[in-house]
Amino acid sequence: MELRDYLNVIAGRKWVIIGATALVIAAALVISLLQDPLYESRVMILADINKAGESATDALYSLAFGDPNTFIQTQAEIIKTRTMAQAVYDRLQYDYEEARYAREEGEEVYIPASLPPPEELMEKVRVERSQNTNVFQISVTDHDPLLARDIAQAYADEYILDRQLSAIKQISEARKEVWNRITELESQIQDIAQRVKQYTKENIPPELEAEAGQAVNLWATLYEKYMSLRIAEALEQRGLEVIEVAEKGVKVSPRTTRNGVLALFLGLILGVGLAFLVDYLDVTLKTREDFERYYGTSIIGEISRARMPEDMEREIVYFSQPDSTAAEGFRNLRTNIQFLNLEGDTRLIMATSSDPEEGKTSVAVNLGAALSEMGRRVLVLEADLRRPALENYIEEKASRGLTDLLMGTASVEEVVLRVGDSNLFLIMSGVKPPNPAELVSSQAMQDLLRGLREGFDYVIVDAPPVLAVSDSIAMAPMMDGVLLVASHGIANRDGACHTVELLSKVDTRILGVVINNVELASRHRYGYYYYSPYHYYSAGEGTGARKGPKGA
Repeated sequence: MELRDYLNVIAGRKWVIIGATALVIAAALVISLLQDPLYESRVMILADINKAGESATDALYSLAFGDPNTFIQTQAEIIKTRTMAQAVYDRLQYDYEEARYAREEGEEVYIPASLPPPEELMEKVRVERSQNTNVFQISVTDHDPLLARDIAQAYADEYILDRQLSAIKQISEARKEVWNRITELESQIQDIAQRVKQYTKENIPPELEAEAGQAVNLWATLYEKYMSLRIAEALEQRGLEVIEVAEKGVKVSPRTTRNGVLALFLGLILGVGLAFLVDYLDVTLKTREDFERYYGTSIIGEISRARMPEDMEREIVYFSQPDSTAAEGFRNLRTNIQFLNLEGDTRLIMATSSDPEEGKTSVAVNLGAALSEMGRRVLVLEADLRRPALENYIEEKASRGLTDLLMGTASVEEVVLRVGDSNLFLIMSGVKPPNPAELVSSQAMQDLLRGLREGFDYVIVDAPPVLAVSDSIAMAPMMDGVLLVASHGIANRDGACHTVELLSKVDTRILGVVINNVELASRHRYGYYYYSPYHYYSAGEGTGARKGPKGA
């Protein structure tokens, strides 16, 4: 397929795309409106090492702060533990119990209807790091904005308290370890002092003097470390600070506007895909190229769908609306027929179609009207003995017709009807016979057609659909040419191919295809024709049909 083919599919199936998009948007909006609102509250925490306590806690934080992402992942795992959730639950339970006492004293305080258990709290919390910073946030979502706030703040407080106690514990253990080392050094220094007493000040060995100096220096260092740890333990250094407390939760779901926009794009994608699927599954013919390809012949006419008032539905559109686009289409068809008849050997023409309701009777009678306007004597013969429709185009009712001619019970002069003062003449089907196929394929039919051909400039035979009955196949060899009427919305690939195949087996001359009921608004798109769907009149066949029995 070329680009214009894709564009034509989109244009031709626009209502499928619009419908699918509208359906997806409507579904998204309905789902959004039916969802319970979800609110999010967050606490922002700065994770940093206080320089005053860095000497005491450098071993604790150096690894974590070396990689902020690893640190945040570690904190997230700590925060999401069940132990932390249980601590938060206990804190909230205690806080709300205190709030109940305050409410009894007349204060206006918030107390939720119920408190989520620890398992649900674990599902509500999320930890994220602010990009390229040492700041991370604890986010909590809940259907109650105030409860989301309280849970988020409780998580922050319990987390910091837990880290504080953990840091104090580690500092305390480090302080004890340093003190134990100091105690060992003091014993070592006392031992060195006892050994020094064995010598006079001038005779102390250099090795013993160096050992004593080293022990004293190490003791001084450890004691300084010990005092730093005691200060750190007293100040509770932990490197964590709340820089933004939790506020009343903001609505994060459903996001109706966002969902609507996403549904719009999703609907368009789905609609376009569905349009191409429908187009792939649709076997009806839609473009000029389709009609030419599957009928295997050229297009010699395109007839727009006529817009007729109710009081004119009985009229032949070529006579009743001479300035209409439909009438102009019949003029173009007339011109092409005249070119095909330059040698005068194409005067007996059969109008048929693949399937019923394609407008063959309408095309036959209006083509006859167009030819008669040129001063030609034109006869339209109703040869569809099963579902005749020609009588719908005249006020006068005929009791006799083709069957009477074939049975020899009437002459041409007795059954032929003239349309007004024009050169257009009609012969109806007559009484419906029990054996239509035998009558139209008989020798009598051949003799009748031969005589009519001599008596009129053009004889247009309205024949049954090719695929419905065998009558047209039997009559086709008797004709100078066959006109195939194909209507958009009905004509399809298999039908077109089968029709041409059947006619080719009886050595038929196909004059061309007349595309009927073309929607005027969609005739020209992207440089070539694309026919949009049309609707038949509530009764009658195609263009110019009146209320009553539809044409075959």
